[in-house]
Amino acid sequence: MNEYYKKRINKVAETQSFLRHFLVSLLKKTKINTEVKKIFGNYNTYYDYWHASFNDRFFDMGTFIRLGSEIELCLRHYYMDKKGYKNLLELNKDPSCVKGVFQRVQNCKQGSAIYLYKTELGYDLTTNKELIKIQEIMMHRHLYAHNSGLVDDEYIKGIKDITGHDLSKEVKIIRTNYPQEDVYYFEPLKRLNEFIEDCKRFFGNFPQ
Repeated sequence: MNEYYKKRINKVAETQSFLRHFLVSLLKKTKINTEVKKIFGNYNTYYDYWHASFNDRFFDMGTFIRLGSEIELCLRHYYMDKKGYKNLLELNKDPSCVKGVFQRVQNCKQGSAIYLYKTELGYDLTTNKELIKIQEIMMHRHLYAHNSGLVDDEYIKGIKDITGHDLSKEVKIIRTNYPQEDVYYFEPLKRLNEFIEDCKRFFGNFPQ
Protein backbone atom coordinates (compact mmCIF):
# COMPACT_ATOMS: atom_id res chain seq x y z
CA MET A 1 0.00 0.00 0.00
CA ASN A 2 1.16 3.53 -0.78
CA GLU A 3 2.63 5.18 2.34
CA TYR A 4 0.19 8.09 2.11
CA TYR A 5 -2.87 5.85 2.51
CA LYS A 6 -1.21 3.69 5.15
CA LYS A 7 -0.30 6.74 7.23
CA ARG A 8 -3.78 8.26 7.10
CA ILE A 9 -5.62 5.04 7.98
CA ASN A 10 -3.09 4.21 10.69
CA LYS A 11 -3.97 7.49 12.40
CA VAL A 12 -7.47 6.12 12.88
CA ALA A 13 -6.06 2.78 14.03
CA GLU A 14 -3.93 4.57 16.65
CA THR A 15 -6.99 6.27 18.11
CA GLN A 16 -8.95 3.01 18.23
CA SER A 17 -6.22 0.59 19.30
CA PHE A 18 -3.98 2.73 21.49
CA LEU A 19 -5.53 5.98 22.69
CA ARG A 20 -8.93 4.42 23.43
CA HIS A 21 -7.39 1.61 25.48
CA PHE A 22 -5.27 4.12 27.39
CA LEU A 23 -8.33 6.25 28.13
CA VAL A 24 -10.39 3.24 29.26
CA SER A 25 -7.59 2.04 31.53
CA LEU A 26 -7.23 5.48 33.09
CA LEU A 27 -10.97 5.91 33.64
CA LYS A 28 -11.26 2.47 35.24
CA LYS A 29 -8.48 3.31 37.69
CA THR A 30 -10.01 6.64 38.68
CA LYS A 31 -12.51 6.32 41.51
CA ILE A 32 -15.35 8.80 41.94
CA ASN A 33 -15.42 10.37 45.38
CA THR A 34 -18.57 10.80 47.42
CA GLU A 35 -19.08 14.47 46.60
CA VAL A 36 -18.81 13.90 42.86
CA LYS A 37 -21.20 10.94 43.07
CA LYS A 38 -23.88 13.39 44.14
CA ILE A 39 -23.53 15.00 40.69
CA PHE A 40 -22.69 12.04 38.43
CA GLY A 41 -24.80 9.37 40.11
CA ASN A 42 -23.82 6.33 42.11
CA TYR A 43 -20.92 5.14 39.91
CA ASN A 44 -17.72 3.75 41.40
CA THR A 45 -15.34 4.81 38.61
CA TYR A 46 -15.35 7.39 35.83
CA TYR A 47 -15.41 4.50 33.37
CA ASP A 48 -18.70 3.28 34.86
CA TYR A 49 -20.20 6.70 34.27
CA TRP A 50 -18.61 7.02 30.80
CA HIS A 51 -20.17 3.75 29.71
CA ALA A 52 -23.57 4.22 31.36
CA SER A 53 -23.99 7.62 29.73
CA PHE A 54 -23.15 6.21 26.25
CA ASN A 55 -20.12 8.49 26.05
CA ASP A 56 -17.86 5.57 25.11
CA ARG A 57 -20.05 4.89 22.09
CA PHE A 58 -20.15 8.54 21.09
CA PHE A 59 -16.35 8.54 21.34
CA ASP A 60 -16.26 5.59 18.94
CA MET A 61 -18.69 7.38 16.63
CA GLY A 62 -16.12 10.15 16.28
CA THR A 63 -13.47 7.61 15.33
CA PHE A 64 -15.85 5.99 12.83
CA ILE A 65 -16.61 9.36 11.24
CA ARG A 66 -12.86 10.00 11.00
CA LEU A 67 -12.42 6.69 9.17
CA GLY A 68 -15.05 7.70 6.63
CA SER A 69 -13.35 11.05 6.16
CA GLU A 70 -10.02 9.33 5.54
CA ILE A 71 -11.61 7.13 2.87
CA GLU A 72 -12.88 10.26 1.14
CA LEU A 73 -9.49 12.01 1.39
CA CYS A 74 -7.60 8.97 0.12
CA LEU A 75 -9.95 8.62 -2.86
CA ARG A 76 -9.39 12.30 -3.62
CA HIS A 77 -5.62 12.03 -3.24
CA TYR A 78 -5.40 9.05 -5.61
CA TYR A 79 -7.50 10.85 -8.20
CA MET A 80 -5.39 14.01 -7.97
CA ASP A 81 -2.18 12.01 -8.24
CA LYS A 82 -3.34 10.15 -11.36
CA LYS A 83 -4.60 13.36 -12.98
CA GLY A 84 -1.41 15.21 -12.12
CA TYR A 85 -3.12 17.88 -10.03
CA LYS A 86 -0.72 19.64 -7.68
CA ASN A 87 -3.29 21.29 -5.40
CA LEU A 88 -6.97 21.74 -4.66
CA LEU A 89 -7.22 24.79 -6.90
CA GLU A 90 -6.36 22.61 -9.87
CA LEU A 91 -8.79 19.92 -8.71
CA ASN A 92 -11.60 22.45 -8.37
CA LYS A 93 -11.21 23.36 -12.02
CA ASP A 94 -12.05 19.78 -12.99
CA PRO A 95 -15.72 19.86 -14.14
CA SER A 96 -16.12 16.16 -13.35
CA CYS A 97 -15.36 16.68 -9.65
CA VAL A 98 -18.70 17.81 -8.29
CA LYS A 99 -18.95 18.62 -4.59
CA GLY A 100 -18.95 15.52 -2.38
CA VAL A 101 -18.09 13.12 -5.21
CA PHE A 102 -15.40 11.28 -3.23
CA GLN A 103 -17.80 10.28 -0.46
CA ARG A 104 -20.36 8.82 -2.86
CA VAL A 105 -19.45 5.16 -3.25
CA GLN A 106 -22.91 3.60 -2.98
CA ASN A 107 -23.76 3.54 -6.68
CA CYS A 108 -22.28 3.89 -10.18
CA LYS A 109 -24.31 6.93 -11.22
CA GLN A 110 -22.81 10.13 -12.57
CA GLY A 111 -21.59 12.23 -9.65
CA SER A 112 -20.32 9.20 -7.72
CA ALA A 113 -16.68 8.25 -7.07
CA ILE A 114 -17.24 4.97 -8.94
CA TYR A 115 -18.41 6.77 -12.09
CA LEU A 116 -15.62 9.35 -11.83
CA TYR A 117 -12.86 6.76 -11.45
CA LYS A 118 -14.15 4.66 -14.32
CA THR A 119 -14.65 7.51 -16.80
CA GLU A 120 -11.64 9.63 -15.86
CA LEU A 121 -9.04 7.09 -14.66
CA GLY A 122 -10.19 3.90 -16.36
CA TYR A 123 -10.26 2.13 -13.00
CA ASP A 124 -13.47 0.27 -12.17
CA LEU A 125 -13.82 0.38 -8.39
CA THR A 126 -16.43 -2.39 -8.55
CA THR A 127 -13.60 -4.79 -9.42
CA ASN A 128 -12.06 -4.08 -6.00
CA LYS A 129 -13.34 -6.91 -3.81
CA GLU A 130 -13.24 -4.68 -0.72
CA LEU A 131 -15.59 -2.07 -2.20
CA ILE A 132 -18.66 -3.56 -0.51
CA LYS A 133 -16.99 -3.00 2.87
CA ILE A 134 -16.21 0.60 1.97
CA GLN A 135 -19.83 1.11 0.94
CA GLU A 136 -20.98 -0.31 4.26
CA ILE A 137 -18.54 1.87 6.20
CA MET A 138 -19.79 4.98 4.45
CA MET A 139 -23.40 4.06 5.24
CA HIS A 140 -22.52 3.72 8.93
CA ARG A 141 -20.48 6.92 8.73
CA HIS A 142 -23.52 8.76 7.36
CA LEU A 143 -25.65 7.41 10.22
CA TYR A 144 -23.18 8.69 12.82
CA ALA A 145 -22.17 11.96 11.18
CA HIS A 146 -25.62 13.14 10.13
CA ASN A 147 -28.02 11.32 12.44
CA SER A 148 -25.98 10.83 15.63
CA GLY A 149 -26.53 7.07 15.40
CA LEU A 150 -30.34 7.25 15.31
CA VAL A 151 -31.77 4.65 12.93
CA ASP A 152 -34.09 5.69 10.10
CA ASP A 153 -35.69 3.91 7.15
CA GLU A 154 -33.10 5.26 4.69
CA TYR A 155 -30.29 3.68 6.69
CA ILE A 156 -32.10 0.35 7.04
CA LYS A 157 -32.74 0.24 3.29
CA GLY A 158 -29.14 1.25 2.48
CA ILE A 159 -27.64 -1.51 4.63
CA LYS A 160 -30.01 -4.08 3.14
CA ASP A 161 -29.12 -2.99 -0.42
CA ILE A 162 -25.39 -3.30 0.30
CA THR A 163 -25.12 -6.31 2.60
CA GLY A 164 -28.48 -8.06 2.28
CA HIS A 165 -28.90 -7.79 6.06
CA ASP A 166 -32.39 -6.66 7.08
CA LEU A 167 -32.00 -4.53 10.20
CA SER A 168 -35.78 -4.24 10.58
CA LYS A 169 -35.70 -7.89 11.69
CA GLU A 170 -32.79 -7.49 14.09
CA VAL A 171 -33.64 -8.27 17.71
CA LYS A 172 -31.96 -5.13 19.08
CA ILE A 173 -34.26 -2.98 16.95
CA ILE A 174 -37.41 -5.13 17.20
CA ARG A 175 -37.31 -4.93 21.00
CA THR A 176 -37.42 -1.14 20.86
CA ASN A 177 -40.22 1.16 19.80
CA TYR A 178 -38.75 1.99 16.39
CA PRO A 179 -40.07 3.76 14.38
CA GLN A 180 -42.34 5.32 17.01
CA GLU A 181 -39.31 6.41 19.06
CA ASP A 182 -35.64 7.22 18.50
CA VAL A 183 -33.39 4.16 18.50
CA TYR A 184 -29.59 4.32 18.64
CA TYR A 185 -27.72 1.69 16.64
CA PHE A 186 -24.25 1.05 18.05
CA GLU A 187 -23.55 -2.43 16.64
CA PRO A 188 -21.20 -1.31 13.78
CA LEU A 189 -18.92 0.33 16.35
CA LYS A 190 -17.98 -3.13 17.61
CA ARG A 191 -16.48 -3.90 14.19
CA LEU A 192 -14.39 -0.75 13.93
CA ASN A 193 -11.07 -2.63 14.00
CA GLU A 194 -12.31 -4.91 11.24
CA PHE A 195 -13.40 -1.95 9.13
CA ILE A 196 -10.00 -0.28 9.53
CA GLU A 197 -8.32 -3.39 8.12
CA ASP A 198 -10.86 -3.47 5.27
CA CYS A 199 -9.79 0.07 4.35
CA LYS A 200 -6.14 -0.95 4.23
CA ARG A 201 -6.93 -3.83 1.90
CA PHE A 202 -9.15 -1.63 -0.26
CA PHE A 203 -6.46 0.92 -0.99
CA GLY A 204 -3.83 -1.81 -1.15
CA ASN A 205 -5.69 -3.19 -4.18
CA PHE A 206 -5.42 0.07 -6.14
CA PRO A 207 -3.30 0.05 -9.33
CA GLN A 208 0.03 1.73 -8.77
